[in-house]
Amino acid sequence: MSKKIRVDWEDLKPGDLIHVKGSTNTYKFKSRIDWDDMIKVEGDGVGVSATWKLGVEKEPASMFLVVYKEDFDYATRPAPKKPRIRIEEPVSPGEYWARIQTGEGETWAQIIKAYSNSYVLLYGDNDKHVYQVSGHSGLRGYSWMTWEELLQVNKQTPILELLSAEEYYTRKAKGQL
Repeated sequence: MSKKIRVDWEDLKPGDLIHVKGSTNTYKFKSRIDWDDMIKVEGDGVGVSATWKLGVEKEPASMFLVVYKEDFDYATRPAPKKPRIRIEEPVSPGEYWARIQTGEGETWAQIIKAYSNSYVLLYGDNDKHVYQVSGHSGLRGYSWMTWEELLQVNKQTPILELLSAEEYYTRKAKGQL
């Protein structure tokens, strides 16, 4: 079920669902017309909630369904989706903290980025940056892994936010975590 937000008369956009006073009928907002006190809508069930109006819009003497401002109760539209935050790989080696989704809640996991010659020797990868996650963090993985492996292994516990150690401890000291 998608969340919906309420919209006022002045903020209507095409596709908004119009709810009228004293009726269970809903109509889809199409456009504004020349008269300020009515809007053009589409829908079924003409009654006290919407009426046909003879008017001149684009075609002479066209008929269209309108809702009067005095009958308008409110309108709804789907709530805007939150933008998906893209987590970028840390640039420098060091300690980082990831806010992760764990089932119903969230927690913080420590991630260490380091250089490792042994990873290059074992796997032949030229990227010497590898990551280790703390064992009690909720993130899973090998003792050391690449950034891509870290993200791949932890698809079920996505990283929502990534902070440097300084940012993490500063927020923690201020009681913002």
